[in-house]
Amino acid sequence: MTTNNPIDDTQASPEDEANARTNATVEASLPTPDAHSIASQISRIQAAQIVMLQRQRVVDDAAASAMLRAVDSVQLGYRDQESAVWAMAEALDDRVNAAIPGEIAGAGSLGRTRSETIHTALRLFWRERTAKIASRSLVFRAVLHELAQAHVVTVMGAFADRKAAAPTTLAHFLGGVLGPAESTWKRLLASVDALDRSPLGSGLLVGEVFSVDRTDVAELLGFREPIENTIDASGSVEDIVEVLEALAAQAAVVRRFVNELLTWIRTDPTSFFIDERWEAVPEPTHPGHAVSLRLEHLAYDAQHVEVSARGAVDLLRSQPYGPVSVNWDRISQSVDGVMSHTEALLEDAAGAVREALIVNRAYLANRAGRLFSTASDVAEFLMETEQLSPAAAQRIAGLAIASLKESNLEASAITPNHIDSAAVLVIGQELKVEMEPLGRYIAPRRYIERRGVLGSPQADRTRAWLETVEASIQRDDNALHSRRERWNQSAEAISSLLSESAESPEN
Repeated sequence: MTTNNPIDDTQASPEDEANARTNATVEASLPTPDAHSIASQISRIQAAQIVMLQRQRVVDDAAASAMLRAVDSVQLGYRDQESAVWAMAEALDDRVNAAIPGEIAGAGSLGRTRSETIHTALRLFWRERTAKIASRSLVFRAVLHELAQAHVVTVMGAFADRKAAAPTTLAHFLGGVLGPAESTWKRLLASVDALDRSPLGSGLLVGEVFSVDRTDVAELLGFREPIENTIDASGSVEDIVEVLEALAAQAAVVRRFVNELLTWIRTDPTSFFIDERWEAVPEPTHPGHAVSLRLEHLAYDAQHVEVSARGAVDLLRSQPYGPVSVNWDRISQSVDGVMSHTEALLEDAAGAVREALIVNRAYLANRAGRLFSTASDVAEFLMETEQLSPAAAQRIAGLAIASLKESNLEASAITPNHIDSAAVLVIGQELKVEMEPLGRYIAPRRYIERRGVLGSPQADRTRAWLETVEASIQRDDNALHSRRERWNQSAEAISSLLSESAESPEN
């Protein structure tokens, strides 16, 4: 990346140039914001401002009715697909002024700057989009929960540092996805609440002479509160940054999970089968060489969201202190692009869990039976069956497992001979352990059953945990619904005001 410092003539590194090309590609692929939806939000703001001016006796009832009729007619007739929010706000104000008597033209925008209008409209628009993304995220968690419920007793191997560590269950493994998905969802909801603050009434840094009650107008628009300080309100970008970072965190959860699946599929393809709808044959001359094309694309899309979000954050934080002004055009395009890609990503991720994965239970169970059984389990077996002291049992178990590793054998291949050889070194005699009880003790299912700690793969523990997951999904859905209900009530109230003004006779 080249520097803006005129005294620094260093050349950009190949790595920086590659990053710049990536960012340029990301920006070029960003979809434009929904012009109709943003125009509707601007009309709501125009109507709310007129109502507040009427309440403050800045305009009389007749003038307010005339302006509200104009807002309603302009909104109904607005068909432009102009994606530049600055030009859109200007056009809507001009059309409203053209539709009302000349003596009150311009009264509707008293005490309201164009920058704060756009900022408020984008917050209204983005809080709806972020809430929709949060709903997609809840669906993703719900399908993960559904898959986990179906595989509470599906035994599989757990890995640490890419090496076999211990038997577990598929449901327990999915907890490693459900946990971060819930944590990042809480950040997403917090970002919705951060957006759910009104900047309207901030004017050009210090407010306007024709002031309205900023708390009342925030409530009228369905915001939970105004941004208290007017300078903060006029140029606040950190609330939007919070949304972008929450979206990037959501994408990171998907990326890590999908990459783990892809690693399994590549290194141990028999463990999971991929539904043919998610596969492709890249080389026609090799029909047996199918790849999980849509999963590969899903991992790329998740990374794309993370890169796009970082670019949008950099853009926001590069803005000067104070009102953002005409730069809202570039910002709105960048932020809306991240939101569009995240929404599609979460929908595809839920589809992958629901449709793509076909679990090979038998193979997973067989593979888990060959995985490492810890020395602590062998020590516990010796303490229980041979009445050895903890110190002696642990030393014997450790030596037996070490001898297996030296022979390049898996720990599940342990035999009474390995234990006897270690016992001679520790206590000076063989133990003559029988193979059948030893085999039963270190069998994967028995191994899992003995793990009774909170959060373990034991079936009862897993079922109890899945109940809490289900409850948390329902709780989060209710939290989102309560916010949307408040927003909808606000939108309906303003819509009713516009309808009433349209039906009232003109003076």
